[in-house]
Amino acid sequence: MNRQHRRLAGECADLRERLVETEERVEQLQNTLQAVAREAGIASVTHPCRRCEQSLLLVRDGRIYCPSCRYGRSV
Repeated sequence: MNRQHRRLAGECADLRERLVETEERVEQLQNTLQAVAREAGIASVTHPCRRCEQSLLLVRDGRIYCPSCRYGRSV
């Protein structure tokens, strides 16, 4: 049982490290996305699309829209 406990503890430590790295990467990608959106004239990147759940909604020129499913409406 002790060997199994050590193995599981090692796996948990590995998973924690991977989670931290993934969280850092997501934050980097969010920052990059915001910067690219500003450069493209997009006012903001908002919450996930409730229709397709495949993309974040974008706000541009008084409209909110999903680049994945093309759902859109006036703000």
